[in-house]
Amino acid sequence: MTAFVVAGGLAFLVAGALVPLLVRFAVGRSLLDVPNLRSSHEVPTPRLGGIAIFVGALVGIVVLPPEGAWPLLLAAALIWAVGLIDDLSNLHFGTKAAAQALAAAGLIVLFPPPVLSAAPGVLWPVVLAVGVFWIVALSNAFNFMDGIDGFTGGVAVVNAFFLIPLAGDAGAFLPALIGATAGFLVWNINPASMFIGDSGAYFLGFSLAAVALYAPVPPNESWTPLGFVAGAIIFLPYLFDTAFTLFRRLRSGAGKSIFLAHREHIYQRITPTVGLHRRTSNLYYAASVVAGLAALLVAEGGVRALLGAILALALCVALAALPKMVE
Repeated sequence: MTAFVVAGGLAFLVAGALVPLLVRFAVGRSLLDVPNLRSSHEVPTPRLGGIAIFVGALVGIVVLPPEGAWPLLLAAALIWAVGLIDDLSNLHFGTKAAAQALAAAGLIVLFPPPVLSAAPGVLWPVVLAVGVFWIVALSNAFNFMDGIDGFTGGVAVVNAFFLIPLAGDAGAFLPALIGATAGFLVWNINPASMFIGDSGAYFLGFSLAAVALYAPVPPNESWTPLGFVAGAIIFLPYLFDTAFTLFRRLRSGAGKSIFLAHREHIYQRITPTVGLHRRTSNLYYAASVVAGLAALLVAEGGVRALLGAILALALCVALAALPKMVE
C-alpha cells in the first residue's frame, strides 16, 4: 500500500509539473485545438496533456514494477504514440483504428488473458475477435467522449479506482495511472489550460480496457464471464453514451456518418455553454461511481449480481433521460 501511495503521488507531481511546460511548448509552436462549430470550448487550447499523463505514469511505475502487466503497458505505449502522432498531424480514423486493432491482437495472442486460455480451440478466433473489439471500442469511446473540460481525466480516475479490486496483477500499474491523470486534471478542470488530446484519451482507454480484459480467475475456480462483465460495467456511462448516440445517429436516417465529429452525445446535449462544463463533469463522475458500485456487486455473484445488474440498468435509463431531466 505504501508503494502504491508513493507511486501515485510521484506520478501526480511529475504530470502536474509537466503541464505548464507543455502549454508553453504548444503555444510557441501553435499546437492548439482551435474552436469550431462543433467545439465545446471558446479559446484555442493546447492538446498535449497525454504526454504529461504518459510520462507521469512511467515515473510512478518505476516505484512499483508491475511484473505481470508489462505487456499491457507496452501495447498501451504504442497506442499512446499513435495518438500523439494524431495530435501533431491528424491521422485518418482508419489508420488509428487499424493500429489499435493490431496492438490489441498482438497483446492478446502473445500474452493470452484468462478467457482465451479457458476457451475451447474452436472458439479461440471468436474470443480473440471479441477481445480486440472490446479494447478498440473502449479506446475510441474515451476519445469520442473527450469533449469538455475535466471530463475524460476525471472519469478515468473513478474508473481506475473501481477497477483495482477486480484487476489483480494486471492492474498493478493503476495507482501510477491514477496519480498521473489526477496531476493532469488539476490543469484540465474548467477553464482548462490543457486538453488531454488523442494520445491521452487512447492511452487511458486502451490501458483500462486491457486491464478489465485480464481480470484474474479466482483460485480453484474455472473462468466465467462474470469478472469481465463486472469490469465492463465500470465503464457504463461512457459505453452507454457512445452506443446510444451512435444508435440515434443511425436511426435518424439523415445520412450522418457515425465517424464524423458532432455534438449529439448525451453529455454534449446537456452542456450548451462553457459555463456548464463542471456540472456535466460532476454528473458523469457521479454516474461513474454508481457504475463502479454496480460492478462490484456483479462481481460478487448470486443475489448481489442481480442487484448490480438492476442498478446498471437504472443508470442507463437515467442517462438516456438526462437531456430532458436537465432542461
